[in-house]
Amino acid sequence: MTKDEALSDLAAHRTNTAPERAQLEREKQRLDALDIEHVAACRNAGVTWQAIADVFGVAQETVIKKYKPKLTTETRVRPKTSKEAT
Repeated sequence: MTKDEALSDLAAHRTNTAPERAQLEREKQRLDALDIEHVAACRNAGVTWQAIADVFGVAQETVIKKYKPKLTTETRVRPKTSKEAT
C-alpha cells in the first residue's frame, strides 16, 4: 500500500465512522454529567475528596481538578472537633 492509498483509506474510515464517533461523544458527555451529579451528591453528603478519588481509582488531586470546578456549590468536609464528636 502506498502512502497516498493509506491516507485515502484513513480519510474514508474517518468519514464512514463520523456518525458513530458523534454518538460516542454524546454518550461520553451524558456519562460525565452523571458522574458530576454523583460527585456533587457525595460531597453534599459529607464524603471526602479522597474517598471519591478511591472510587475512581485516581489521585485525590485528579478528582478535585476534574470535578470541583463543575460543582454548583461546594460543601466543605471537615473532621468533627472533639466537642462535636461527643
